[in-house]
Amino acid sequence: MISILKNTQKLFVCAGLIFYCQTVFAQNQLIVENIKQINTQLFCLTTPTDTIHFIKYDTINEKKPLFLFLSGSLPMPLIVDYGKDYNNMMATNSFHLFDKQIFENFNVVDISQPNVPPIILYENLDNQGAYKNFSLEYLKRNVAETFVTRANEVINCLLAQEWIDRDSIFVYGHSQGAYIAARVAAENEAVKAIAFSSTNPFGRYQGMLQTIRDKAISGVISEEDALTQINQQYEFWNKVCYEDFPNDYRAQLPATWKSFSQSVVEILANLKQPLFVVYGTKDYHSVACELLPIYFGFSGKTNYKLHPMLGRGHNFESFDENGNPHWDDMKWQDVTIEFMNFIKN
Repeated sequence: MISILKNTQKLFVCAGLIFYCQTVFAQNQLIVENIKQINTQLFCLTTPTDTIHFIKYDTINEKKPLFLFLSGSLPMPLIVDYGKDYNNMMATNSFHLFDKQIFENFNVVDISQPNVPPIILYENLDNQGAYKNFSLEYLKRNVAETFVTRANEVINCLLAQEWIDRDSIFVYGHSQGAYIAARVAAENEAVKAIAFSSTNPFGRYQGMLQTIRDKAISGVISEEDALTQINQQYEFWNKVCYEDFPNDYRAQLPATWKSFSQSVVEILANLKQPLFVVYGTKDYHSVACELLPIYFGFSGKTNYKLHPMLGRGHNFESFDENGNPHWDDMKWQDVTIEFMNFIKN
C-alpha cells in the first residue's frame, strides 16, 4: 500500500487511509510504502529543493520515541534487493545492527544518501556495499551541509507524525554520521540527546594523519614509511585547498574533504544535550575521542559519557592475533543498548 501525505492544510486523504499532518513546510509531500517482506516502511519526502528517502522499522505505526540513525560515508542504499537468483530477498543496510530492545522502545529511522536510490540490486553494489553507478550529482552534494539539512528536514517531518513522541527525539550518528549528528543537535532543539560514534572529532583529514602516526608508533609501519605517507597527505591537502582539479568527478573532492575535515570539538563541548561518545580503542581514526573530556572541562560540559570499546575497531569488530578483523563478531547491539540506557538515565 502506498500512502501520500501532503502539507497543504490539515487533512490528507490517502489510498485507503486518512492521515493528519501539520503544515510544517509549504508544498511538501510525503509518500509512504509498506515493504512487508522486511517489515519496513519506505518514505519519500519531497521538498522544494530535495527528494529524501528514509525507512522506518515496522509497518505498524505505534507512538514511540525516535531513534534516528545517521550512517557513515559511501553511496550505500537503504535496502538491498538480492534479485531473482535469491528469490527477490531484500534486506536493510542498518536495521540488523540493532538489538530488538531498540525496536521495542523506539521508532527506528535511517536516512538515504543524497541522490542514491533507496533500493538497489545487489549486483550493482561494489565489495563495500556501495552503489557502483553513483552520479556526479551525488558527489556535488556530498558535503556536510547537505546531510545536516536533510536530517533536519526528516526530523521536522517526523515531528508532525502522531506516532512520534515529539519530546523524545534521539540521534545516533556513526562515522561520518557522527559528525552530522553533532551539527544537527547544535541547530535543532527538538533533538534531546545524541550518540557520537566512531569518528574523529577533529575532522576527517586530521584522523587520517593520526592513523598513520599511530600505526608507526605501534610498529605496523616504519617511521620512514609514516613520514612518506604523511608528506603525501600534505601534498594532497595542498591540492585540495589551493589547486584546480580536472573538470570531472574529482573536481568535487575538495568540497567534500574540506567540509568533513573541520573540527566539531567546539560544537560538542557546547552542546546542551546529553552526549554519548563511543569508539573502538583499535580504531585509529576515532581514538582522538579520548581528548574530548579535556575540552569539555574548559566549557563546563558534564552531561556526557565516554564509552570506549576495548580492543574493538571502527564497527566494534574484534581482531585475531594477526590483526585481521572478525566481521562476525561486532558489538553493535551492545553499543546501542548502552546508548538506550544512557538516554533513559
